[in-house]
Amino acid sequence: MRVSAACSTLALLAVLSLSAVRSFGQLALDVGSAHYTIYQQDKAVGEGDYTIQPTSNGFTITSHAKLNLTKFSYSFTNTQVLDSGLNLVRDELNGSVNGSPVTFNAASDTSGRQFQVSISANGKQTQNTVDRHQHLVLLPDLDPAAYLLLARVAMANPPTSWILIPKEDGILVPSTITPGTAVHGRLNGSQVDLQHTTIAVNSENSINVDLFYTADGQVLEADLPQQNFSVVHDGFKLIDHPKPPAQAAPAPSSQKSKSVPQYPAPQGGYPQPQQQ
Repeated sequence: MRVSAACSTLALLAVLSLSAVRSFGQLALDVGSAHYTIYQQDKAVGEGDYTIQPTSNGFTITSHAKLNLTKFSYSFTNTQVLDSGLNLVRDELNGSVNGSPVTFNAASDTSGRQFQVSISANGKQTQNTVDRHQHLVLLPDLDPAAYLLLARVAMANPPTSWILIPKEDGILVPSTITPGTAVHGRLNGSQVDLQHTTIAVNSENSINVDLFYTADGQVLEADLPQQNFSVVHDGFKLIDHPKPPAQAAPAPSSQKSKSVPQYPAPQGGYPQPQQQ
């Protein structure tokens, strides 16, 4: 009887251990790097990459992107510190727009409820405070790391999700997740199965981000249809092109304001502050 009880206890512990691994595995990021080419329609106009490193309490992601057009140039280096739940803890972005330096910094306060935001652009320093939410992704233009994190939010499919745009004095807006159909592509000559999901960034001038990612959350392509840009993983070719998604709905009139909108915390509360 004692042996049987002990075996049952061990079996239960094993099941619980596997459940914990699966639960964390849904959030965990694969450590390593990935490189992407930025296209405007079919013309290569830039490149981007990210590197993921583990920390004691989560992950650090460093990403780069650069874009060179006839009358516009853009580049940045972005470093994000995430907790084990992939909640943004702090961010430091240094970039250049047409040769002018731009910096964006955001850091969680000690309560974990707000970001203290600092932006330097066009010789002007701006300070701001915005609410800090779960399922929030910082979204610089054409950042492969942002699309990776958007895919993780899409896979979780929470009832409420958020985008923090590092422009002006920090723009916090809700996002809408619309799952699409399964599609196919080729990665280094081998066929891969993909999920297509559209993320609508519900700002005053709404845009869509079409994500194409594998079952484990690896983003192989991100399309910005309103801007005619695509960010494509090296060696990847999309085979199935889904129908263009419906135009993102305009933001409600209550959100159309020059001031930065503030939103209540979603159900589930704020991310818990963690030491980094």
